[in-house]
Amino acid sequence: MQTSDVLIVGGGSAGLTLALLLASGDYSQQLKITLLEQGQAPEPAPATLLRVSALNLASQRLLTALGVWQGLTANPAYQQMEVWEADSFARINFDAQTENQQALGWIVDNQQLCQQLYQKLQQYPQVQCLFGRAIGQISTSDEQSLVTLTDGSVLLAKLLVGADGAESKVRQSLQLPLTFWDYDQHALVAVVKTQQPHGQCARQVFLPTGPLALLPLSDPHLCSIVWSTNPQQAAELMAKEDAEFNQALSAATQSVLGVLQVQSPRHKFPLKMRYATKWQQQQVVLVADAAHTIHPLAGQGMNLGLMDVAALAELINQQMAKNLPWASPRMLRQYERWRKAEAQQMIAAMELFKRGFLLQDPVAKLVRAVGMKTTNQLPFLKRKIMAAALGNSGDLPQLARPVPVEL
Repeated sequence: MQTSDVLIVGGGSAGLTLALLLASGDYSQQLKITLLEQGQAPEPAPATLLRVSALNLASQRLLTALGVWQGLTANPAYQQMEVWEADSFARINFDAQTENQQALGWIVDNQQLCQQLYQKLQQYPQVQCLFGRAIGQISTSDEQSLVTLTDGSVLLAKLLVGADGAESKVRQSLQLPLTFWDYDQHALVAVVKTQQPHGQCARQVFLPTGPLALLPLSDPHLCSIVWSTNPQQAAELMAKEDAEFNQALSAATQSVLGVLQVQSPRHKFPLKMRYATKWQQQQVVLVADAAHTIHPLAGQGMNLGLMDVAALAELINQQMAKNLPWASPRMLRQYERWRKAEAQQMIAAMELFKRGFLLQDPVAKLVRAVGMKTTNQLPFLKRKIMAAALGNSGDLPQLARPVPVEL
């Protein structure tokens, strides 16, 4: 039997970040950490850019503090953002210079981020990473969790963290209640070449069937697309030959960047909202996608998950600094209340946007157009919106907060 203080299930960006936060904290020598992942260890490789995430300033500050950001090579910044509705005068735009920011966000290759986190994590001997190992059964008590793997080995931990994604085995094993609904959309992703340079501008057009985003990459003529649409159209788009798909994509974007040409395989995946109504039970706690998943239309999914693990690590460190039980039920409930409030706000906002833009009657389109045009002309309101999107407002963990400006 192998024992540890913290057992993190899930070796994606959230699990690796939490392990690194705990391993590099002020009281790291007091913690023995095990990370369990059923997949293989991240290996150094060129960024594929097939699965990317938009990271905001809060996430950038967190990863910089961990010494990870500096090693990312495929993290182009975008300086502008344009959002509009097809067949309408509804349009709004944002600019980093106007907001007095270095950037509005960065497009980061998910695989490369995990590689950098894992590479940094190997510097800490108190962390053991078990890859290619899967959970068989979980039993818990008020003091510890016992995890039996499919190969028969047993792990014992004071705190078990479920960071194992949307289909979390930890959440399912403990039968933690889950609220969910199908967005009735699939997201189609690919890398495309643009006829005109993207100018470091992230673009999103709302179509009658869902939003289509063009995310700028390092190459001035390459973008990652996220096309959210109904399952039938998604299947039709996947079945098209490249030339036919290029034509459909260029038309959908209203040729804002000229003719678009797909440069990578296309992938699609269903979109569902998931929200665990209970995030902790005894000595088990959920983080990131294991606790919540949201629509990708605002690109906030990974940011939300990274703030979860930063908040949990911060509370654990605070308990240890006060010489209090670092995995107490009271602390876990405090984490749950803190991050649930942030997740609920984001889920509600995404649902409001999605449902609002799917209404296609003339009155709804007119109201949206007037609302977006009015907002675009009100600097104060635009700054409030951008502060939330950039990660410069809200109840942020300490490492992710903006540095106060000295007057």
